[in-house]
Amino acid sequence: MVYKSLKRKQRKNPNSQEIGLRIANIFGRYFLKTEHLHYGYWPGDLPVTLENLPKAQDLYAEFLRSNIPEGVSSILDIGCGTGHNAEVLLKSGYQVDCVSPSPYLSGIVREKLEGRGTLYECTFETIPAGKKYDCLLFSESFQYIDLDTVFARMPEFLNPGGSVIICDFFRIPGAGTSAMGGGHRLSRFREKLDASSFTLCREVDITENTAPNLQLVNEALQQVAVPIRDLVIDELSSRHRWIWLPGKWIGRLFWSRKLDKLDYKYFSGSRNAENFKAHKRYCLFVLKEKGNRIPESAAITPPAEPDGAAS
Repeated sequence: MVYKSLKRKQRKNPNSQEIGLRIANIFGRYFLKTEHLHYGYWPGDLPVTLENLPKAQDLYAEFLRSNIPEGVSSILDIGCGTGHNAEVLLKSGYQVDCVSPSPYLSGIVREKLEGRGTLYECTFETIPAGKKYDCLLFSESFQYIDLDTVFARMPEFLNPGGSVIICDFFRIPGAGTSAMGGGHRLSRFREKLDASSFTLCREVDITENTAPNLQLVNEALQQVAVPIRDLVIDELSSRHRWIWLPGKWIGRLFWSRKLDKLDYKYFSGSRNAENFKAHKRYCLFVLKEKGNRIPESAAITPPAEPDGAAS
């Protein structure tokens, strides 16, 4: 395929989300030897350790690939991250184009594609219409797109009989407070789906397989972030008391709610697998436009364990 890049006007200075993506990518490449930014897929026999995270991420990519319906040749990967899933799909023989609204990640994706597809450096809402695909893939990117907009625009990019794959987490009512934001309300997604031109052909709940990622997050926060925070506080309060105490008082006076929210989300131990399962559902949905059905032979296959995976 001919490679081209459709660029949007970029900011001179990266926003906080862009900085977070850079930090996550640098950390993953240096410590874990992975550029994958998505959740991992954890089968019951894979120990939940930081060292096994790259293997779980490979299993996640394989899970996505194994659920692509038969007859699909071309795929638009919307919100492609670092291009890891696109690379897996390209190696499997699919034609893949990518959508990346992040200037930083777009640079990484461009190197991985190596001229093998089109990179749209824009949001889904601003992709130029014209080219159509057999499959639209949203892997942890669906949550960032307005539901009315996404259901209205998806038909513009689908060939007749094409499919939509959504793999993401959604919010559900749960007891207590969620320590994690993000995700459309699952009930609202179903309402919008019912009112749309699409029908649900397949649904797979993988919450149990993705929740262990939050176990790793919680361990990192409790074993690294909390001790560092406490060390900094102790140092400032003992050596620079004349600055620390007034600053702490002013901070509590003006930003008490925000500070309490940050403390609960990141330092209280609540950002864990059980909290995730209580307030989120991580699901894979395969959609078709009404009047089209997925062949019965296109059965779900579990992800194959990558070479060298621990048991």
